[in-house]
Amino acid sequence: MTRAGVGAARRSRFSSWSLRKRLLVVTIGLFMLLTIAVTVTSMLIMRTVLLDRLDDQVQEYGSRMQIQAEDSLHAQRGQQLEPRNITGTVGVLQVHGYTMQSFYATGGGGAESLTPQQAARLVGSSPGIPGETYTTSLDVRGDYRAVELHIGDNEDIRLFVALPMAEMNQTMLAMTMVIATSAIAAATLLVALADVTIRRAMRPLTNVVLTTERVSQLPLDSGDVHMSNRVRIDDPATEVGRVGESVNRMLNHIETALGARAASENRMRQFVADASHELRTPLAAVKGYAEITRKHERDMSDDARLSLKRIEGAANRMSALVNDLLLLARLDEGRDVTFAEVDLSKLVVEAVADAQAAGREYPVGLDLPEEPVVVHGDMLRLQQVLANLLANARVHTPEGTQIEVELGLDGEDAVLTVADNGPGISPELAEKLFGRFVRGDASRSREAGSSGLGLAIVKAIVEAHGGEISVVNRGKGSGAVFTVRLPLAEED
Repeated sequence: MTRAGVGAARRSRFSSWSLRKRLLVVTIGLFMLLTIAVTVTSMLIMRTVLLDRLDDQVQEYGSRMQIQAEDSLHAQRGQQLEPRNITGTVGVLQVHGYTMQSFYATGGGGAESLTPQQAARLVGSSPGIPGETYTTSLDVRGDYRAVELHIGDNEDIRLFVALPMAEMNQTMLAMTMVIATSAIAAATLLVALADVTIRRAMRPLTNVVLTTERVSQLPLDSGDVHMSNRVRIDDPATEVGRVGESVNRMLNHIETALGARAASENRMRQFVADASHELRTPLAAVKGYAEITRKHERDMSDDARLSLKRIEGAANRMSALVNDLLLLARLDEGRDVTFAEVDLSKLVVEAVADAQAAGREYPVGLDLPEEPVVVHGDMLRLQQVLANLLANARVHTPEGTQIEVELGLDGEDAVLTVADNGPGISPELAEKLFGRFVRGDASRSREAGSSGLGLAIVKAIVEAHGGEISVVNRGKGSGAVFTVRLPLAEED
């Protein structure tokens, strides 16, 4: 993976984090960067201060040793330099490039000589400028801060003295540990405080999320919807408070719109129910007068007989349409459904027998489980579901189409499928097939007209039973499969 790809992946992971997590990580990251910067700056300043102090000590110690060396050389006694009981100090006295004396103070006034290599390292590390301090390392004896001094005005007599840096290094290490421990403790405390603070700050936003989630779970597709959920706003002056107010205003608008829709649906439903009810009387009168007129059929001309036949057919179709509309209106109101235990297997057998009698040109196959399938429902309405599905298969397929009816079990559901090997359903029609007044297009050739309410009634009845219906295409020219799922009756 390229660098650009790695960077994009990291950004994607970061953007997928929750807002609270991102705020917490950014806060801790900034704190750690600030802590590191302050720690490094503090340690550099402390090292400079301690090093300056050690340089002063080296200069002071070197001055004393310089006086001692001058006195020894003036007396011409060849006295040895005395380390003055400062443990760990080292020194080298050179005359004309030759080491006359070297020492390492062991404490208690004692001293031992440096090895030639150590003496050479102390001398060789000097920048050659009298009085200027420098750092050197003497192998196992550690790091030293040293200074080169000349005895008198003679540049050929040089004195090198050094003090150990162990104490300063230990102080630096101790301070580093203290600062690191303090930083870790502070970071831990900051994490806790930041988490609490961010949680409190994000609580109103969490309320917004919970409210919208509860609203999203409401059935908003139809009916009268009551949305009592609102975002509780603690402080409308904050950004989150303004978001909450906006969400509440949006929910108010949605509730108003849904209320208007529900009122419109209720008015339309009432209108359809009233119109259907009122149309039944004149339709019955039309059919009655047609029957009376039929008694005088012998005295009619051929044109009159044909007109009478058409009047009777139109009246029958109109009566069926009115009855379907009235049934849909009642189903929408939750009426006209009486629940009891129903043997669905028996209903399927009877429906298949009726279908075979009604259309012998359409062979019907049947597949049932060995045990009866019992559901909790309305026997008359379930009979109507079966009759409409089988009639739909006959009406919208050519003669000779094979129809297969299968009843089975799937967990706690009864599953009924009605399949045919006809021309199938176009994808455009399948999406709206269960709508009202939807009729098959040319690809679903039919010889008999329909009101377009049959499958809408099936869907309404199935949903009134707590079930669901779906349709899939087997493929072009391979027919359609209608699947109905109904909950089984609970066992006593």
